[in-house]
Amino acid sequence: MKKKLILLLSLVSTSLLAQVKQDTLSTPKDSVKITPFVINDEKPQKKRKKVAEPDTTMSYADEYKRDNVGFQWGVRGGINLGSFTTKEVNVVRVTSSGTPLLENNRIVRDQVLSNKEMVLGYLGSFFIRLTKGSFFLQPELTYTQKGGKFDIIQSNGQLFKRVNTTLSVINVPVLLGIRFRQGRIFAGPMVEFPISFNSALEDAVKTYTIKDFKKDLVKHPYFGVSAGIGFEFHRFFIQGRFETSMGNMIDYEIGPNSNPSKLQISSKALVLSIGLVK
Repeated sequence: MKKKLILLLSLVSTSLLAQVKQDTLSTPKDSVKITPFVINDEKPQKKRKKVAEPDTTMSYADEYKRDNVGFQWGVRGGINLGSFTTKEVNVVRVTSSGTPLLENNRIVRDQVLSNKEMVLGYLGSFFIRLTKGSFFLQPELTYTQKGGKFDIIQSNGQLFKRVNTTLSVINVPVLLGIRFRQGRIFAGPMVEFPISFNSALEDAVKTYTIKDFKKDLVKHPYFGVSAGIGFEFHRFFIQGRFETSMGNMIDYEIGPNSNPSKLQISSKALVLSIGLVK
């Protein structure tokens, strides 16, 4: 009995040892992870420098080198302060028949003198502008009402008439200019075509002629010069100009046929205007 018990314990212990050995030797496939050793022979990449965006702005000098020509158009309006320069001349008053007017058996003579007082006028204009680099060419078509005064003095030194004259004129200047940032400087010739004049000038001339002068008094165009400076802010601009006539806007013979004189008047003006350009 004792031997049987020893044998049974021996078999049980042998079985347990075999089971422990098997559990110890058998390892789950996923219990041990083997990390492979990889040799990286790639060279480290250098950091790329950020490429700056190209500067699209262009100076006027660079722009001029290109073959393109910019085109713009615009309108402007404003006021002018004008004055007349009148050639000093002695004129003879005439009767309704065209003969010299007599008072106390003496021919009545008057003297025409300049008056530098300025008269307010107005204007409206349309223009086109061709731009290349810092330069521009600007033809304009302008309607202007300009004014001025001249005095007629009697032989005794007293004032006979102070003539406040206004003329309606079509003005065609062609300006060449330079631009710098917002600034503009320009100058150029102009041609002026008188259209009509007011009744004050008509009444004054009637005193010295019986001719039908309405068509001939301001018939001929005359030349002038315009120069100025302006500032532009996007599409809006302001500017000031000085304009003067190079010839006489009125050059007309008055007085009796036997002793005629010439009424000669030129003009100048300061012009202030605002406008839009597109």
